[in-house]
Amino acid sequence: MLQDFLNFDRYLTPSIIRLFYFLQIALICVFGLSGIFAALTILFYSFFAGVLMLCETLIAMAVGIVAARIVTEIIMVLFQNNEHLAAIRARAEGR
Repeated sequence: MLQDFLNFDRYLTPSIIRLFYFLQIALICVFGLSGIFAALTILFYSFFAGVLMLCETLIAMAVGIVAARIVTEIIMVLFQNNEHLAAIRARAEGR
């Protein structure tokens, strides 16, 4: 196990990518909540601007969450492809 890690036979990224995904979701939610509070503050001064900012914030949160998921899945697919290619190579070499 340690030798695989030191020789880069196994990658560290696939095991921690889920942690980074949840961190991205948490940051999107934090920034989204701050945008919602800002929209509610603006709502007191200008109703139209506040509602517009609230809608924009909710849409941006949804798009951000979907984009984070897509990027994470692409990274995971790349690493899975690498693992499958390594298995094919090992089988071809007779290991």
